[in-house]
Amino acid sequence: MKQTPEAGSALRIAQHFITAVEAKDLDAVAEALAPDAQQLFMHTKRTRYGDGAATIVTGENRRAVCVAHLKGRHEVLAYTEGLMGKFNPLRWSDTEWSASPDGSQVFFRGKGNMVVARTGKPYRNHYVTIFDINDGRIVRMAEYADAFAYAGLRIRPNDAELRSFLRAAGRLLSFTRPPRPRVRPR
Repeated sequence: MKQTPEAGSALRIAQHFITAVEAKDLDAVAEALAPDAQQLFMHTKRTRYGDGAATIVTGENRRAVCVAHLKGRHEVLAYTEGLMGKFNPLRWSDTEWSASPDGSQVFFRGKGNMVVARTGKPYRNHYVTIFDINDGRIVRMAEYADAFAYAGLRIRPNDAELRSFLRAAGRLLSFTRPPRPRVRPR
């Protein structure tokens, strides 16, 4: 299937973001983000399995628990800067990319191939990230992975990460707010 210009443009934006994170280039990360960008961390173990990851990409099954919710470019950048210091190298392998024909969403699958900088401990996780693109910038990322694998590293969260966790936990425990941000298929 031939790729549309919109899909190609969106794909380049998301790939630029991942490349910038791996290169630990915070300025390049900022270029890819809209001012009101959001990043959601969705806990699931389905990303470990091809069929489970595929159901997330297709929108067939995106149910997961939101364990952290970053709001605004400044929070996403603060979290990303912390991430850059926590892992060396910070890489994804076995990546697969696709985009919606209209370029509004990009789908990324990859395996984390990282090492905890402080301890030298390897960190392996399986990711599916959905990038929502608007006006040439990332407006929202929903990252699906095993949050318990990350928590098991026992790495101290930075302030942005802690706020994002508390924001998500508050939604889960509140009777007046929706239980979690919804990630809707397009």
